[in-house]
Amino acid sequence: MTSSLMKPVTRPTPEQTEDLVLFVRQGLGCGCPDEVFSDIRIELQPEAFAGLPIDCLVRIGGRLLVAVCTSSEWRDAENNLGPVFKTGKGLRDQDGFNRFRFVLMTEETERAAQMVEARFHRLTGMDDRVHVHVVGPSALPSCLT
Repeated sequence: MTSSLMKPVTRPTPEQTEDLVLFVRQGLGCGCPDEVFSDIRIELQPEAFAGLPIDCLVRIGGRLLVAVCTSSEWRDAENNLGPVFKTGKGLRDQDGFNRFRFVLMTEETERAAQMVEARFHRLTGMDDRVHVHVVGPSALPSCLT
């Protein structure tokens, strides 16, 4: 792919970075050290996930890869978990990241979490470097919506 076709990558402002660090540490339970957060890149509509319900991809310090779905009905996202995880794990391994996390935002967190997490465990097996998180709209930093 040529660079003229690539989606722009943005870097969060200092305030957005604070929100992201709080979300990643408290919302996602990540124990990444401070220095990891010195390099954060956000790609909207990432090409790697074309055709899948991923609205943005966050690359954090070359260690944590976070794919976020905010626009899809949660059942549509649940039905695409296989391809999402296959793509995410592939990017994680190809680019040398430690973890891949999929974040699904929905108003129906309890109901969606039960179904999405059950399917997630069937799809990912014993890969402890892949995670799924179902969050409500208020939990997601504004730079990811």
